[in-house]
Amino acid sequence: MFSLKFSWHFIQSIIISVLIAASILLVFYTNSLTNQQVTHFQVPLLTPSQQSAGAGGSSVAYYLSKSYTNTSKPISITVYEKESQVGGRVHIVNFERNDTKISIELGASIFVDLNYHLVNAAKKFGLEFMEYEEEYPDSRLGIWDGENFVFVQSSNSLLDKVKFFWKYGWAKMTVQRMVDSMIDKFQKTYEFSEPFFSVDSEIERLHVEIETQFNAQYYFSELKNVNSLYLQNFVEPMTRVNYGQNLGEIHVMGAFISLAPQGAKSIRGGNYQIFENFIKHSEAKIRLDTEVTKITKVINIKNDKEVLKYNVETKNGELDSFDAIVLATPIQFSKIEFENINVEMKEIQYVTLHVTLIAGRVNPAYFGYEKIEEVPQQIVTTNSGKTEFLSFTTELVLENGETLHKIFSHQEMNDKVLDRIFTERSWIFKKVWKSYPRLIPNQPFPRVEVDDNFFYTMETECVSGGNIVKLLVQRLSAASQA
Repeated sequence: MFSLKFSWHFIQSIIISVLIAASILLVFYTNSLTNQQVTHFQVPLLTPSQQSAGAGGSSVAYYLSKSYTNTSKPISITVYEKESQVGGRVHIVNFERNDTKISIELGASIFVDLNYHLVNAAKKFGLEFMEYEEEYPDSRLGIWDGENFVFVQSSNSLLDKVKFFWKYGWAKMTVQRMVDSMIDKFQKTYEFSEPFFSVDSEIERLHVEIETQFNAQYYFSELKNVNSLYLQNFVEPMTRVNYGQNLGEIHVMGAFISLAPQGAKSIRGGNYQIFENFIKHSEAKIRLDTEVTKITKVINIKNDKEVLKYNVETKNGELDSFDAIVLATPIQFSKIEFENINVEMKEIQYVTLHVTLIAGRVNPAYFGYEKIEEVPQQIVTTNSGKTEFLSFTTELVLENGETLHKIFSHQEMNDKVLDRIFTERSWIFKKVWKSYPRLIPNQPFPRVEVDDNFFYTMETECVSGGNIVKLLVQRLSAASQA
């Protein structure tokens, strides 16, 4: 949680509370407020009980502070964080053994060129990019149906293309044109200076009604007549590894995002560093290991005018008062008690994702091979009903010949399953995430402003977080002129 407080002519206290969490797509538009007369401004950021301040929370703190740079309103920001570190669903585990040390992303592993503001922020903060698969440059892709590989990348790219075209025709190029068209539509959101007040209105403004109305299976196969085998063998494995959802479940927009990983990269040492730097460069006072338990809306009468405040209580008994709230985490996971606040909304379903890290020796026979060298290092899966995981990635070859792997799955990878996949296991780490919202067609979206001066960001929290910064700047500008 981060807090903003500003004093009106050093006498009247006006405070804003912002509760924010984590996501990956980021859009921000900042306004200059050089004509404002307010001299001090402070906001609180609360994060959910399960996650720490990630893209949404940290970027709002950063960009909101930058909106008031070189104005008469210096900003003081306090971040209330339940966990001991920032990052949200961007979290690393450090694997160390002898002379080997590697940081492994458990959650949001990569971002792409489409994440315009993340890329620019990383450059500005001087962080080092690491191109996808840099640590394993000769890795090959395989698509597994639970019994056989329907595709295995070879060392001969030309031969792969010929085989691919022979089997799937023009399907890849047809779908790629659709993806490019979607990207063009989505990038329009970077050009809008005016905020949106509902997700539905932004969908209309971007002209992506169709992409959120239908599931991807119906859209591609029935409306666009795309080769069904290509959808099954290539498109669906991408939605499974990126969102843990099949084509018949996910809306078209989600499928398109899964297929748009151009320029995939990460930050050496961990993507969380972007969000740490967002906090750092916002000059926020960060309070780690601090859980917010209750928020109360209070209206008082002062000088014949209603004065709205939000009282924020923490688990250790502290109490502070703020002018506004921005909640950027799923309300159903926050475990925060709300009093006199209209936060009723339909719960969004989330995918439960199991992440398993393992050091050991793979059993090649599990994948139908005799030698371990024949097994592809990057494996994604089809929706055959016979696969035991969503993806299986080789992260590193260790000095003793073992390999380090990361597995995504819908269920826990228990010993019975792991005994089939590995002949030996020397190290294991497991993590369960409420990782992605279920991107179902025609999904009802929560309101942007849940209650008076109480804002709520959705998934793609950096997009919606940036939108809320615009709304806050407008609201505070109007309030200071009243």
